[in-house]
Amino acid sequence: MSLFHANAGQAEIIRSVQKDVEHIEYIRTALSEVLLLLSQRHWFKYNALCKLIAEILYHHYAILNNLQTLGEEYTGIIQVDANYVLLPNKALQLLAILLEYGGEHLVDRVLTYLQTEIDRSEELLESVKAAMHKLIDTLRVVVPYVRGFHTSLFYINGGKYHISKRLTGINYILIRNWLKEDHSIYGYKVLGYVTLTQLVLALVARYRQYRSAPKPKPVPPARTPSGKRLSDALGPARSCALCMDATQDISVTQCGHLFCWHCILNWLDQRQICPICRETVKKTRVIRLQNFSV
Repeated sequence: MSLFHANAGQAEIIRSVQKDVEHIEYIRTALSEVLLLLSQRHWFKYNALCKLIAEILYHHYAILNNLQTLGEEYTGIIQVDANYVLLPNKALQLLAILLEYGGEHLVDRVLTYLQTEIDRSEELLESVKAAMHKLIDTLRVVVPYVRGFHTSLFYINGGKYHISKRLTGINYILIRNWLKEDHSIYGYKVLGYVTLTQLVLALVARYRQYRSAPKPKPVPPARTPSGKRLSDALGPARSCALCMDATQDISVTQCGHLFCWHCILNWLDQRQICPICRETVKKTRVIRLQNFSV
């Protein structure tokens, strides 16, 4: 028998997510502190993974034991399959968790890898490289808008709050259906239409900005007197002093030191000093460099 009539509303799903986030943040903070005590260098490299690990641990326990999360128990909702009949299988639930909390990061890493491989390729023409970089940059811009449109549709129609739930077909039903807050639906619909309008206007403004921007003229790569590319003569890219890998999204502090954008921001969340010279640094003074390579 289908339980579609008992599908959970926007209010119950949002409160459940908010409650889960509170507990996940507590676990993430504990993991981050333990990692910092064990090794400062490893904290630089792996602190960003603490959130993903905390989310997987939190949801994995509930999945393995066929339990509700604390947020679901708090609001009285449970997960069911796409047909509103059975509980979703554990593999599908785990896939939804991985997609939700690691999917966007994975997309970003794949796009970064593709950009690196395009730059390294000696077989592609410069015009082809430029076109492929333009396509990847467009995909990076589109991702937040996709998430925003999905959220606005949830506010209007209810159903799937997470994109991962839409991809896996997992739904929520309200156990105590007589407590469903139907009176709040109209408020969420208004919020959804406002969000959708904002996204459309933002896309129009960005498109106009793109059309009115002057086309950059191709600049030939700088070369040494021997004819060798200057970037090749300088050797491999500078490594970030925090993660020890090649610097990604190069950013500079007010004291003049270069780091990865995410590395320096994560560092400044813990202590507002430069990791190299120990000069006081504020996050608002960190500058992300554009069209710059080392």
